[in-house]
Amino acid sequence: MSTEWKYPKTITGDAATGERYLKRSRINEEFWREVEKGNHILFVAPRRVGKTSVMKDLEENCPDGYACIYQNIEGVKTRNEFYRRLFEIILQCVHRSKIQKTKDLLAKWFAKYKISEVSKSGIKFSENEIDYEGELRNIIPELVDTDVHTVIFLDEFAEVINKLNKQNMQQDAVDILHTMREIRADADFKNFTIVYAGSIGLQFVIKSIDRPKLINDLHPIETGPLSIKEMHELVHQLTNDATINFSESTVVYLAQKLKHLLPYYVQLMIEDIDVIAKENAKPYVADEMIDEAFERVLKKNKNFDDWLVRLRDYQAEQFPFINEILKTCAHNGKITVQEIYNLAIDEKHNRKDDYMDYVEELINDGYIVEEGKNMYRFISPFLQQFWINKYPIHHGR
Repeated sequence: MSTEWKYPKTITGDAATGERYLKRSRINEEFWREVEKGNHILFVAPRRVGKTSVMKDLEENCPDGYACIYQNIEGVKTRNEFYRRLFEIILQCVHRSKIQKTKDLLAKWFAKYKISEVSKSGIKFSENEIDYEGELRNIIPELVDTDVHTVIFLDEFAEVINKLNKQNMQQDAVDILHTMREIRADADFKNFTIVYAGSIGLQFVIKSIDRPKLINDLHPIETGPLSIKEMHELVHQLTNDATINFSESTVVYLAQKLKHLLPYYVQLMIEDIDVIAKENAKPYVADEMIDEAFERVLKKNKNFDDWLVRLRDYQAEQFPFINEILKTCAHNGKITVQEIYNLAIDEKHNRKDDYMDYVEELINDGYIVEEGKNMYRFISPFLQQFWINKYPIHHGR
């Protein structure tokens, strides 16, 4: 056997692409089916499920007759900046098409808006700024005259709305939501699809500014965790040609250990299992290595801090109540609706009228899952243990 240790093809930083990404055909098929119907899409899934990887795969492998572009817009800080980014994204997407009609349309826009260059880094204008919001209403209807359907993936859209709301620019956030709803509803805006996604729940952000109807036209697509079959496929794909070797039984044990089969958690575990295997010069994975890897992953708080930080950020006002639910659930292994209600009626929290809204959001954001009637547990043993480690003493009620 070769003495050179070959590492698995894992990635735990950026989104998984290429051979590091497991394509899930069922998601792709549902997506294009809904686009063909004329629906605009909301990807519904908690963090670390792999929404970004799914969108990048859809962008790179779109069918003939489509032009797609993925953009993370988390850095947008103002209403005008949002409209500028969207304007530029549409131009960049059209620029990708090789069809003559799109080339003719782009030439028209170059002349009209005094554009000197279109590139991945953005658009360069020869003259002063334009009215981006107003011009969006002009350029989108013109897409219908091409033979290309433009699909725009806006990642972290909810983060932008949440940021504006928190920075006392709530009216700007509402105006953006109104404008985007009008664009989606306008019969003239054909051959155009907007896809929204993010690492915080858009529904709850919208609800916090009391405008739920402004997104109720979006078609939700759930990415969800891996199936057992997909889990096997991903492990094989990542470790194919690597030195470490998983048997069928060790893949099953890994799945039992993780419980909630997020691609990110699978990749974290395989990385540390590989380190342990190399340290011990034992390429054949054993259950004990999986146990040890689980503990190693837990000690790296950077893998899970984001779950706590983001909750503190976009639920700052209600964080004490929400965190009390999670601490109780972590230390007891579960929490009942009665226990949640008891926390809600406490004068410290006073959430007796809407406490289940926060339970629903914790489910949607991938913290907890309903297990049995009126009972909830952490969706991942990683997250449960992280909360115990973060708040080691909890007296409950």
